[in-house]
Amino acid sequence: MKKYDIYLPLQYNDGEWIEDEKFEQTRSELFGRFGGLTYIMREFPLRGIWGQDSRVYQDFIVIYTVIDFFPSEETTRFFAGYKEILKSRFEQEEILITVHDMGIF
Repeated sequence: MKKYDIYLPLQYNDGEWIEDEKFEQTRSELFGRFGGLTYIMREFPLRGIWGQDSRVYQDFIVIYTVIDFFPSEETTRFFAGYKEILKSRFEQEEILITVHDMGIF
């Protein structure tokens, strides 16, 4: 199995809050594809801080997690393409998606 964590910002780069509809659309798409989804609600965001080129960025983020019980190359291709969709949808230069091997009891 593999676990995918998708880190989504709550604000555009100009500081404006991202519309709820974009998160709802993303949840619906992931649920439709994987049949389940875990996420942190917008009302309880995580705070991120990171640096690049001597500049410090601070974000409010939520994480959407999906578990693929039967991972394949098709799933890898899906997330590569989906990342580009999310970058466009959320108007971001980058969206972080991590993948983790996992097992269950």
